[in-house]
Amino acid sequence: MTGYVKTTTDNQFVEYPYGAEELVRDNPGFGYTPYSNFVEIFPHTDAYSVRGFRIQYVEIDADPVYDGMTQTVSRSPEPFVRGGKWVFSWIVRDLTPEEIANMEKMRAEMLRP
Repeated sequence: MTGYVKTTTDNQFVEYPYGAEELVRDNPGFGYTPYSNFVEIFPHTDAYSVRGFRIQYVEIDADPVYDGMTQTVSRSPEPFVRGGKWVFSWIVRDLTPEEIANMEKMRAEMLRP
């Protein structure tokens, strides 16, 4: 999943994900719907002009190369700024010997007739 992150004017993290539902929540009574184009609407809200919030697109790094038999992969818990852009990265972690043994046991059980 990708989307938008709500930030302060100095690009500090406030909220992720930020979309049309959050726009409606933050601006009750303005007639926005969950189907509104929140990217176009946001610069006209009090959140932008009065409170100084911004929204930024979040990119996801390309899929990592890893060995599914001995490693696992997860996405960074929150987006972060790298090279001036908000991104999610992938974290590759080596499995413990116990995790590898458990996976091998599950594979063997699945292959059993």
